[in-house]
Amino acid sequence: MKKNGRIDRILIVDDNPDIHSDIKKILLHQNESGELDALFADIVGQEAPTEEKADLLIDSAFRGEEAVEMVRHSRLERKPYALAYVDMRLQPGMDGLKTIKRLQQEDYQLQFVVITAYSDYSWQDISSALLSADKLLILKKPFEAIEIRQSAAALIEKWHLTVEHKQAMSALVMQRNMLEEHVREQTAELRHTNDLLTKEIKERRRAEEKIRLHRDSLEKQIELRSAEILQQNRFLSTVINSLPHPFAVIDVATFRILAANRAAGSQAAGRDHLKTCYQYMHGFSQPCFEQGLECPLNIVREQGRPVMVEHVGTDAAGNPQTMEIHTCPVTDRQGQVTRVIEYCIDISRRKKMEEELIRNRKMETVSMMAGGIAHDFNNLLMAITGNLELAMMKLHPEHRALGFLQDATASATEAKELSHKFLLFSSFTPPVRQAVAPAELIRATCFSFFEGGNVVPELDMSDNLLPIYADPGQIEQVLRELFRNATEAMAPAGGRVQVSAENICLLGHEAAGRKEGEYVRITVRDQGRGIRKDDLPNIFDPYFSGKTRGKTKGMGLGLTIAASIVSQHEGYIEADSLLGSGTAVHIDLPVAPSSD
Repeated sequence: MKKNGRIDRILIVDDNPDIHSDIKKILLHQNESGELDALFADIVGQEAPTEEKADLLIDSAFRGEEAVEMVRHSRLERKPYALAYVDMRLQPGMDGLKTIKRLQQEDYQLQFVVITAYSDYSWQDISSALLSADKLLILKKPFEAIEIRQSAAALIEKWHLTVEHKQAMSALVMQRNMLEEHVREQTAELRHTNDLLTKEIKERRRAEEKIRLHRDSLEKQIELRSAEILQQNRFLSTVINSLPHPFAVIDVATFRILAANRAAGSQAAGRDHLKTCYQYMHGFSQPCFEQGLECPLNIVREQGRPVMVEHVGTDAAGNPQTMEIHTCPVTDRQGQVTRVIEYCIDISRRKKMEEELIRNRKMETVSMMAGGIAHDFNNLLMAITGNLELAMMKLHPEHRALGFLQDATASATEAKELSHKFLLFSSFTPPVRQAVAPAELIRATCFSFFEGGNVVPELDMSDNLLPIYADPGQIEQVLRELFRNATEAMAPAGGRVQVSAENICLLGHEAAGRKEGEYVRITVRDQGRGIRKDDLPNIFDPYFSGKTRGKTKGMGLGLTIAASIVSQHEGYIEADSLLGSGTAVHIDLPVAPSSD
């Protein structure tokens, strides 16, 4: 209905054109205005204004999809429909219930009159399927004109009341926001005024009161700052102690350690009572520079920049250790270096791997040359030996030259054995690998080698040794070379040789660059005079020997051949020794692959 220039829009959704025509006639050609006025008064509760007549704009839609599009378009143009008459049995496309649900999604305030001649859906079905069932009336066909007018009057007025209520609520919200903003402004102004008054009151207090307040404020700030510093110190302590490498703060003037993390304490186990960096961190009895070593503290103090140096020393257990020392300056307000931050990285394994790589490359070059020479030399020896044997066959047993020929034959035989060692060293004889029980091989080789001598073997082998993947003949050769080396180290007095074997597993950090997996570690430890620290990296080099060269010892090929054979077996060999305390050689041989 039109009130104060308002036009009410109605949408009829029915697949029957006659229904459209009937509803439009009823609504647009009202001949029963008196009856409508009475109905309006009953519904609204007041007399209908006589000067305002119905002014409706009625549109038609014959399919549900068309109705949805018209409602969407009207809402976008801000000319929404107030009421929709919808037939429940729309065809084709969406039925009436689905159409109403879609129309509610497009315009939640739209009112509906459902026109149906059948009980297609129960009221429970309709109310549960729709977003809101309070905006809907149901008319049964055939319907009366008064029902159409009554539903139009009631629902259109309800629609207007809903819209006006929403507008009123929006206005109330806007007014509330304005009031709140005004209250905030007034509150801020009052707070500002109150602050000014409070400030003026405080300024008029006596001097003693001001001093007391100031003192209390300072004490509180000190307390808060102290708590912050304590928290920061705890955080820094946690970070520093989580570092895996030794870390320390050192005074450059006295070399005293001011702070150190747990890793530094672990490295200095047994030296905890010592306070200077060279004692606590490195195990030295005097400063680095007094021992001819670079002192990172002095360098940082002179140059004022971070430096890195390497030191070779011993750990807390007395084992050789190479440390990479990083030192950074800490300056005072004048820019003078007063402290340094020092952290150390143990690069002993890395150094050992680098030395092993250099040794392997050097041995590879030498072995290629030795192999070629040994192969040709072996052919020459065969000719020499053959001719010596033929010459001895031609001589009388009492001939004077026979003894010389026999000595020459013995020397040729030794040369042939030496040539065989060259071939082993040069990898000209590749190993024929198979699963081998290490305990039996070690025991048999040990007893046959040491039988009748003044060296006593002591065996210590695990009961559950895994089989190794090896050429038994070549591994026996390795063991014999190690036994021979140990025997010569203890000559002429003799002694005891400890031979042990155990299963090990190299994984992650423990592998240290080696191939990860399971190995059997064989260790041969003698009680000899040991090896000098400077000579230890060279003991696997060809012709290197710390013993007197001669006919039966000191040729310098035993450990070289052993290292070459172990390398061909994808294993690893290393030695540790202290002068005067004997030598231990460790061999790691890979376990035989599982038969599964």
